[in-house]
Amino acid sequence: MKPITVSACVMLMSFQGIYAQRIVNITPQSVGSKIIIHYGIEDSKDDQLFEVALYCSKDKYAQELRHVSGNGVGNTVYPGTERVIIWDVLKDVDTFVGEYTFEVRAIVKSKISELNSTLVLTNRSVAVTSKDEAYPEMANSLTDYINEAKDLKDAFQFLIPQAMESRQALAKLTDAMEQYNRAFEKLNRERLTYEKYVGIFWKRDILTLEFKSLMDYALGETHSVNILTLNQKVTTINDIVNNRVKRPGEVKKELTKDIGEEVIRLDKRLQELERRTNRILYDLSQE
Repeated sequence: MKPITVSACVMLMSFQGIYAQRIVNITPQSVGSKIIIHYGIEDSKDDQLFEVALYCSKDKYAQELRHVSGNGVGNTVYPGTERVIIWDVLKDVDTFVGEYTFEVRAIVKSKISELNSTLVLTNRSVAVTSKDEAYPEMANSLTDYINEAKDLKDAFQFLIPQAMESRQALAKLTDAMEQYNRAFEKLNRERLTYEKYVGIFWKRDILTLEFKSLMDYALGETHSVNILTLNQKVTTINDIVNNRVKRPGEVKKELTKDIGEEVIRLDKRLQELERRTNRILYDLSQE
């Protein structure tokens, strides 16, 4: 693998337009061939979304990095305490060795205008005009997200001992993370459209509120509280595999204990998410 070295990363956050927001808890990590950046957006207004891009000092911040993913980058970023940007380094550059700084540039957007434009775009591309067309699209995205979250939970539950000893096992764990991120990003990207579908096609306030609550539980509590906590453990696993920790035996023991406890919490969270999803989808199917 081509070398990747990241150290002394300084994160800069710039807002264009409105300056009342605060960026907090910024943490860059190097995991294999990826760089993961955690941050939070606080003090935003209820009607605000953010368009976020990542830049690097390697090219003097000239071009935004293209191969990025996560809930902290793109055209529809929600404020929150745990935003994540994942940069697939070697898809953008041949080598990445040395000390670099990153700049996250954000444009404040209106949630209302974004919702309207999203609906127009969706209608033009797939012509969703009724609940019969909207329901399977929403159900498939939710089911895919839950299944990938379960697979990721299983990967952490069963691959951790091997992943701390083998690069191949670590690669399998990373692949499970990437598959989960794909499902998460789709659901996160489409949530405004789905909420609009429920409001327009079902025309029941209680269903609209319950569906929004379900999305908050999936993308907020399940993702931000449980899954991101597990994903952050991969940094330590990567350090163990690359012999960058002192007293690896103690670190492995403590990490295995922490992950085991977090997997139990995630399993309970996913059972509740699946229960809520099945109930909401049943109610929507009966209307």
